[in-house]
Amino acid sequence: MKLAVCLYKYFPFGGLARDFMRIMQHSLTPGDHVDVFVMEWQGEYPEHMHVHVVPVSGITNHARLQHFIDTVRPTLQQGGYDLVIGFNKMPGLDLYYAADPCYIARAASQPLYGLLKYTGRVAFYADCEESVFGSSSNTVSLMISDVQKALFKQHYNTPEQRLISLPPGIDPNRKRPDDAEQIRMQKRRELGVRADEWVLLMVGTGYKTKGVDRSIAALAALPDSHRGKAKLHVIGDGDTKALKKQAEKLGVSEQVMFLGGRTDVPAFLLAADLLLHPARKENTGTVILEAIVAGLPVLVSDVCGYTKHVVKAQAGEVIKQPDNAALTAEQLANMLEPAALAQWSMQALEYAKTEDLYSMPEKAAQIIRRMAGENMRKNSD
Repeated sequence: MKLAVCLYKYFPFGGLARDFMRIMQHSLTPGDHVDVFVMEWQGEYPEHMHVHVVPVSGITNHARLQHFIDTVRPTLQQGGYDLVIGFNKMPGLDLYYAADPCYIARAASQPLYGLLKYTGRVAFYADCEESVFGSSSNTVSLMISDVQKALFKQHYNTPEQRLISLPPGIDPNRKRPDDAEQIRMQKRRELGVRADEWVLLMVGTGYKTKGVDRSIAALAALPDSHRGKAKLHVIGDGDTKALKKQAEKLGVSEQVMFLGGRTDVPAFLLAADLLLHPARKENTGTVILEAIVAGLPVLVSDVCGYTKHVVKAQAGEVIKQPDNAALTAEQLANMLEPAALAQWSMQALEYAKTEDLYSMPEKAAQIIRRMAGENMRKNSD
């Protein structure tokens, strides 16, 4: 089996990158050949895949992406691949892993869309999306969000047979282990957290999108009885300059810690008292399910695809008005009551036992191997 994979950027702490790696690891067998085309790769190269870093140029981001597409397309067309897989939207794909939300749905909701749709940036992203979901495309998409699936069907009338729904794919190492309490105590000692303090956790790359500023504002708006005992730990990469200024202005700079990308997220999920995820947009929100399977209660905005699991599991609450810091702080303070946290944690763990939250990589790998096999047979006839 000879596969080509396109991914704009790989950085090991990103959710999309982890999905890509796990899907491909489940897809490959000895003797398979995989070429991975990227603009940027951070971290070690996988032994079982051939990574090609494509040099690109351009003044704007979309110009660089167009350069990448123009560079790799001849190779994709002439390389004799059994399947071309994309983890970003672009022309020429046989299979697309739909981690990103419907672009045209978001763009069309902007007040100036009538003018913006003629700009190079909007036209580029709209064309890429059309090439995957449009009526003239044959690309099959692996869908991880029911909400987004409905939006793609609404805007592109994409046939149902080209939209295959996948279950979530939480890494089993996020599940709460038998020695969870020991890990929790050890990590909290490392962090210098007292027994009467609360650890509020955020995990994700792209601080503005994830709503870190909203969390800082809510932290600062907590009542005096809670504010001094709550600490916000932020894991992920992003520009911290403006957020540090915000925390300083609001008087909580000593209570907000930016930790960068980490490999010990599972330990933080056990050490924390609550996951905050007031995202502005989020196709799914993998960390939401990672919190649930670890038994960590969640306070989340309603835009996230996986918010439905928080509601179904009764593993936390949905933020009523994410931009209202006072109201969010009131919700947060109520959630931090010990009895409430214990109840949500218990319900989360029970949900983790009964729901299929883990099999996405295996199901995606089955589809990849089936489609590649069908193409191999067609080409050999």
